[in-house]
Amino acid sequence: MKTKYLLRLTVLSSISFFCSCASYNQSTQEFRNSWDQGDEGSALVHLEKAGQSIKPGHDEELLWNLEMATVARANNNNELSDIHAANAKSIANEKFAGGAIKARNKGLGEYVGHFYDRNMLEIYRALRSLEKGDTTGTQSTFTELKFKRDEAKEINRKKVIDAEQEALEKNDLKYRSFMESDTVKISELVDEEVSKVYQDFYNPMGDYLRLVLNNRGGQQYDFGSTKKNLIDVLGSDKNFLQTEEKISSNNSKSATYVLMETGSAPYRVEKKYRLPLFLFYNGTPPGGVLYVPFAIPKLEYRTDFDENAVITIGNQSTPMESLVDMDAVVSAEFKAKLPGEIAKALIQTTLAVASQVAIEAATKDQQQDSAAIMIFSAIAKVVAAEAFTQADSRSWYSLPKQVLVQKIDTPKSGRFSVRSGSGQKVDIQVNPQSQTNFVYLKSIRRGNPIKEISNFSFDPLIAVNTIFNDTPSILAQN
Repeated sequence: MKTKYLLRLTVLSSISFFCSCASYNQSTQEFRNSWDQGDEGSALVHLEKAGQSIKPGHDEELLWNLEMATVARANNNNELSDIHAANAKSIANEKFAGGAIKARNKGLGEYVGHFYDRNMLEIYRALRSLEKGDTTGTQSTFTELKFKRDEAKEINRKKVIDAEQEALEKNDLKYRSFMESDTVKISELVDEEVSKVYQDFYNPMGDYLRLVLNNRGGQQYDFGSTKKNLIDVLGSDKNFLQTEEKISSNNSKSATYVLMETGSAPYRVEKKYRLPLFLFYNGTPPGGVLYVPFAIPKLEYRTDFDENAVITIGNQSTPMESLVDMDAVVSAEFKAKLPGEIAKALIQTTLAVASQVAIEAATKDQQQDSAAIMIFSAIAKVVAAEAFTQADSRSWYSLPKQVLVQKIDTPKSGRFSVRSGSGQKVDIQVNPQSQTNFVYLKSIRRGNPIKEISNFSFDPLIAVNTIFNDTPSILAQN
């Protein structure tokens, strides 16, 4: 009985020790199913239900608030979105205060997010500040965006160095030999070509919005983003960049910027390997254990989306162009973090071996006398090893796959339409008297209706909130 108790204790300790990603993904499965079907209404209902157990301090508090911010926004529930964006911002500030992860606040299995999480959070907060005419809030978010990339690069460099150093210090791991063995092929985990589209930890959307506000809003929005830098990244063939100039006495036409989110970004899944322990040990591995599970994340890319759209004014059509490819943003960061992920996974193998050896030792003297204990020992070793070798497959699931954009001269009537590649159409009305208009649209899946998320005016020195969905009488006043 004592042996059985010790075995159960070992296994339970192992299971309670590993990261919480499996339970979170299970609790949000209905949300993800609805989102994949393009049903944003049901997705919000299921996500709110999944969050009933997520109280302050929960391991998934940050991730759940990020999801709620985007899913609520997709449902045109800006008040709810603002609440969760503010919560996410507060949590992110706590975890990344001072430009580094505060280890004392980071428990095993806690979701601390990625660079693109914090980057997109600031972009969404900037858009909401613009929509509400909050100049100070807009300035604050874009100032933060300006420095996010350097912070992220330094944090990642330190995390990779620390993980690799820890792996190297464990002599029985033979980390260098493993990395040279090509057991793990990077091409199986991430699209390497896509990861080269942008540099590591870079999202052009922030720079583009900063450039537009600088050009349309004057010196108060001078964040240092340049047209040349964006052309270097996105190419010289982008019409929305070629026509982007500062407002001047010779160039004061009313302009409308149309942005449209399409599809959903890549998400992380677990890829498992079975590593023979002779790779790490000379002779017979300890405890008679011949292999251990080895798990690291890989990216799954989604293809069910509208990759193009056109803006139509009368008989004239203008194609929208890609502003940001989130596949590339996510892939570049994922690849940059892989050395650290692999090192951490290898360290987990030592924990798995330790648990298996402990179980082996606990049952060694009694295995000959009890078939039941032999069976329990075998099961316990597998469960313990599997528990230790869980890859973190959590990700901000509701981010877009890409953002399309186009700048057009505002029609005299203020009316135009946007049609997706699958034939979905939405009619738009903006304020033709405004110097600058912004329209933000969303299409979750190919064939889904295009939703108008926001529609507002922005003029130099003041940002006038004219959200036509909420205040239809404004058009009559103009």
